[in-house]
Amino acid sequence: MKQHKPTARIDDWAVVPNPNTGSYQELRPGNLLVGRVFGHPRMAEGSFIFTSPVVSIDSDKRLVETRNTTYILGKVSSEYRAWGREHTGIAA
Repeated sequence: MKQHKPTARIDDWAVVPNPNTGSYQELRPGNLLVGRVFGHPRMAEGSFIFTSPVVSIDSDKRLVETRNTTYILGKVSSEYRAWGREHTGIAA
């Protein structure tokens, strides 16, 4: 992960293919995170956001890098967790 990008935590997060869909997707490059952001230098605390597309994932450190920001994965949304259980444990 690149160090020059701001780092922020995202809580109540889920993964979607784009901002105009209600369907969830697997956490992988190209998809977007959606959730509430904390500690971002340019966004209000708890703002609801859609990220830019995911560039890379460090599952061990729970870090997701997008074009502009590195996100620390906080609490997953309960809806996405349930979706993950139904789809082979993706969001476990």
